[in-house]
Amino acid sequence: MNSSNTDNTGDEDTAETDTTSDAPQFEVDEDAPGEFILLRNQPQEPGGVTVGDEFEIAVVLGNAGGESITGEVDVELVPPNEDSGVQTATIVVDDDDEIPSGAARFFTTGLFEATVAGDWELIAGTGIGQVYQTYDPIVTVEERPDD
Repeated sequence: MNSSNTDNTGDEDTAETDTTSDAPQFEVDEDAPGEFILLRNQPQEPGGVTVGDEFEIAVVLGNAGGESITGEVDVELVPPNEDSGVQTATIVVDDDDEIPSGAARFFTTGLFEATVAGDWELIAGTGIGQVYQTYDPIVTVEERPDD
């Protein structure tokens, strides 16, 4: 767990073990400096996300460059309409979570707030140089069922 949180967005991240074996295959430029690539996302709500939920999203970041990388990157959750604001979360890749060249790691980030129903998009923000060619950005938020 990372205890250094320098902004007020409530972001915390946790890194899991190396996920190279189940991460999508991506091209690596061995001659380039380390570069973050956004490979995959998955909301961490087993029953799905409904309006009013606060939730985290798991992302898989890879390194498409030739040198190991650390640093801070952002992801942005874009709502399906202009009435709700974009929500940004920071992922901190510190020395303990360093991503070697060609490797990938799993991080959990958020909290995000599901303010409206529809198809939101989780997109690469600051610090992420590439997005995987078949990356699916859609995070579906359902209406809250009537009780």
